[in-house]
Amino acid sequence: MKTNFTQAKSWILSAINDINRVLNSLKRKDFADVAFRSQFAVEKLNKAALNLLGVKIEKTHTPIKILKSIILDEKTLDNEESTKENLLNIISYSGLFEDEGVKTRYGIFKEEVLMIPEQIYTSFENIRQFILNLQKIVDLYLILWNETFNINEIEFKELKELKKLNKKLRKWI
Repeated sequence: MKTNFTQAKSWILSAINDINRVLNSLKRKDFADVAFRSQFAVEKLNKAALNLLGVKIEKTHTPIKILKSIILDEKTLDNEESTKENLLNIISYSGLFEDEGVKTRYGIFKEEVLMIPEQIYTSFENIRQFILNLQKIVDLYLILWNETFNINEIEFKELKELKKLNKKLRKWI
């Protein structure tokens, strides 16, 4: 039986895989892949949070819209100011990724010519904010999962891996 917790764990595991790919792509200077994978990792982390908040999600590439609606619902998270604050910060940092839309996957049309992601994200400076925001989002989620949802490294050992990856991300900024 799938529970909210098992679904959230699956999203977190998938995000960990994407963060590993981000770090590998940084080493290879594949900045287009860094943009795509960091966007994908954030989307998955946000979906994990939604599952833990009891929201059943189907397919969406804009989970922060759903998170916003949860925060705005006065009945939800009634006395959890620190949780709301953390989620608002996550939403703020996630905006960069959702604003990119499909640009990280397919590119954009500029003067009626398709610019592919490899032409858009050509240097570390092009993706620096992606890395910074991803690292901050992971920091906030580690706090949220521990303090709000009481998920710890004993119950979910992969959080230790996420902490290690986050330290590696921090070295790039």
